[in-house]
Amino acid sequence: MSTDERKSRAKARGSERAADTAVQHPGELTRALRQRHGMTLDELATLSGISKGHLSRFERGEKTVSVSALMRVAQALHTSAAGLLGEQVDKGVMHLVRASERHYRKERGADYDYAPLSRVGGGDGPTALLLRMTADTELKEAAYHSGDEIFYVLSGAIEIELADQSIILREGDFLQFPGLVKHRVRNLGDEAQVLVVVTGTRDE
Repeated sequence: MSTDERKSRAKARGSERAADTAVQHPGELTRALRQRHGMTLDELATLSGISKGHLSRFERGEKTVSVSALMRVAQALHTSAAGLLGEQVDKGVMHLVRASERHYRKERGADYDYAPLSRVGGGDGPTALLLRMTADTELKEAAYHSGDEIFYVLSGAIEIELADQSIILREGDFLQFPGLVKHRVRNLGDEAQVLVVVTGTRDE
């Protein structure tokens, strides 16, 4: 093995070790969990006894907090200090919906139904649902909201009108666009199933 090859392998091993030892700042997960719970920075500051300014810098990874303060933050977020440190996966971080647990709901007067997938009260996290559209279903009211909207067709075919454009999506097709663009959705076949995800952000 040449000297250059040995140096190259040593450098690669060093990079792998650095990646393995890299630790996510607990403030980043704190912010994600706070937003998932729909909690403001002021509310978490009050519950944890940490000033809003210090807590904000902690969430950005610019400051640290004492062990006791971290435990208070964890308690306020219904998790553990170990969870915030990334040493264990807390149940509060995950949201799992099994196929057998999925329940469809029907809006009054609508010819479609949907199954919510995302966590209720998820803060600024995405809202996900399965939309099941029967023959000739049309969402007649043009939606108009902040955040992005994502459509992934699981089966069937749909037509989405985006302002002055008409786009046909078939099984396996994906479309993402700002929700501020007015849009309508129509089923083109007997039945269509579509995964719909709506994203959004909070100011804090």
